[in-house]
Amino acid sequence: MCGTYLQVTSEELRELIEKPDRYWEYAEKAQGTERAADIDKAWHALWYLTGKAGFEVDFVLGGTLLEEADSDGPPRYFTAAEVQTVSAALSKTGFDQLSSGVELAELDTNEIYPRLWDGPEALDYLRGNYEDLVTFFAGAAKADAPVITIIT
Repeated sequence: MCGTYLQVTSEELRELIEKPDRYWEYAEKAQGTERAADIDKAWHALWYLTGKAGFEVDFVLGGTLLEEADSDGPPRYFTAAEVQTVSAALSKTGFDQLSSGVELAELDTNEIYPRLWDGPEALDYLRGNYEDLVTFFAGAAKADAPVITIIT
């Protein structure tokens, strides 16, 4: 399972709320651009770390459902105002602060997916994905844009 984020315009979000089955069309067009972010399998550990840190908005598993779950997802969205809140929380919390006091064994003990937390590269993996999200949400906030997220 991998986490993906997609920056959309307010108009695109309105269309996707009406026709959520078009999500994959939008995601395919945005892939590889600054409008998309892929955090791979780091989503669960980032959810765990940001939850421990007391983030205001659960930007990993939170948001408003775009449609009911069928097989993948379901996709959820954050309004432009919520994106501003997420971006502010991310930008004021560096990864060192986020991971301070957390032992990798704790991630294993809590069965945090994908259970690869025993190697020294695990923190680098999380750091890279976290920093990608900081950049992604800063761009979406600057554009005053909503964001859609899905875990597939």
